[in-house]
Amino acid sequence: MISRRRFPNIVPALFATGIFLVPALAHAAGGAPAHMTMSDILWDLGIKVLNVGILGFLILKYLSGPLNKLVETRSAKVRAEIDAADTARREAEDRLNAFRKKAALVDSEIEELRAHTSEDIEREQKLLLEEARQAAEHIRLQARNTIRQEVLKARDDLHREASVLAARTAGEIIRGTINPDDHDRLISEYMKEMEAAK
Repeated sequence: MISRRRFPNIVPALFATGIFLVPALAHAAGGAPAHMTMSDILWDLGIKVLNVGILGFLILKYLSGPLNKLVETRSAKVRAEIDAADTARREAEDRLNAFRKKAALVDSEIEELRAHTSEDIEREQKLLLEEARQAAEHIRLQARNTIRQEVLKARDDLHREASVLAARTAGEIIRGTINPDDHDRLISEYMKEMEAAK
């Protein structure tokens, strides 16, 4: 059995689908009037396309939740990577502080050695801080690009699915609305209009 926690928005989506599809099915079962004018057909088609649009909007609304969860998961992962970079930077600073303490304990008699040690510590400090800064910046840029790509991909997938659903639903509505006589009559009217336009 499918858990409601796993698909929290499925029930409202099915309810909304039922609201829009039941009247369309009832209308198709009753059959279309024998003599519908072109404006009646277009009006009926416009109402059905509006219904499909509303249905598509509701589907997009309820699918945005999983998309937001995906983005939040990615953001949490990026935050964890940034925290790891900050921890590495703090460890580097701790090592630097340890070097400074050792330098402070060096005997005053070996001044030259202490001067060299001080230069090495400063160089190490700059290298460690620069490496930590570069690593943190690299992780931030990579995280931003990953989030941007995931959001764009999720939006493209969502729009593609909504377009396919809307086209399929519109095709089913049109097939249910126009019978063979209407189809022949529409073709005949179109041919007359084309001949008149010449």
